[in-house]
Amino acid sequence: MTGAVIATLVAVAAHALGMQDLIRIPGLALFLPAAIVGAVIGPTRLRPLLWIAAIPVTVIALAVVYTPLVSALSRPLVRRDAMPARVDAIAALSGGITDEGRMRSATLERILSGLELLRAGKAPAILLSQERRTVGGRVMSDSADLRDIAAQFGTSEQVLLVDSVFTTRTEALRMRQIAWPRGWKTIAVVTAPLHSRRACATFEAVGFKVVCAPGVSRDNVVPGAKSPGDRLRTFRSWLYETFATATYRSNGWIR
Repeated sequence: MTGAVIATLVAVAAHALGMQDLIRIPGLALFLPAAIVGAVIGPTRLRPLLWIAAIPVTVIALAVVYTPLVSALSRPLVRRDAMPARVDAIAALSGGITDEGRMRSATLERILSGLELLRAGKAPAILLSQERRTVGGRVMSDSADLRDIAAQFGTSEQVLLVDSVFTTRTEALRMRQIAWPRGWKTIAVVTAPLHSRRACATFEAVGFKVVCAPGVSRDNVVPGAKSPGDRLRTFRSWLYETFATATYRSNGWIR
C-alpha cells in the first residue's frame, strides 16, 4: 500500500513537470522512484526519516483502503447535468494512448458512452479526440482505432476526429475550431466521472454551453468504491484531479 501511495505522489509530480507519460509506465511510476528514494536516504544519517515518513503514509493508506473516505472525497469532483432532448454535438474526450498507438481503455469507455447518446438521437454528431505522442523517435497515434470505430458506428458526417490533442485544454480549443463554424455551441461532454467537473469547466471557459455527461468508468467506481483495490485506484485519480484542477485554476483555464 505504501508503494501505491508513492506511485500516486509520483504521478502528481509528473503532471506538475509536464511529464504525464511517466505515469503510464508502471515500472517508472512505482518501483524506480521508491528505489531511488531508498537508495539515496538509506545509507545516510537521514535513514530515520524513512520510518517517520512511513507512519503518516501508512495511516493515509489504511484510511483510503478500509474506510469510505474516498467516496466522500471524490463526490464533489463528479458533475452530472440533466440531459436535454437535444444538443448540438457530443464530445468524447481522450483517456490516453499506449506506446503502440492504441487507445487506452479509458478512451474506449468514453467513446462507447458517447456513442450511446448518439444512437439515442441526442445529437447529430460526435467529436472524438485523436492523440499523438513520440515513442523512440516515431510518432504514434490512435487514429487507426478511431477510424475503426467511426466506420462501425457512423458516417464521416456523424463522427469527426479532432487531431493532436494533448490536454483537456487543447481538446476544448480544437473542438471549438471544428464546432463553432458549424454552429455547434451546446455540447455534451463525455469523460470519466472524476474528470467531469474540471473537463466541463474547461469547455465552458472557452465559450461552449456544456451538458456534463460522465461516462461509464470501469477503473474508478465513483462514488461507491468498496473494495480496497477500487478505493486505491479511485484515490489516485482523485489526487491527480485535485492537483490538475488547482493547476488549471492558477493558469486561468477554469474559474
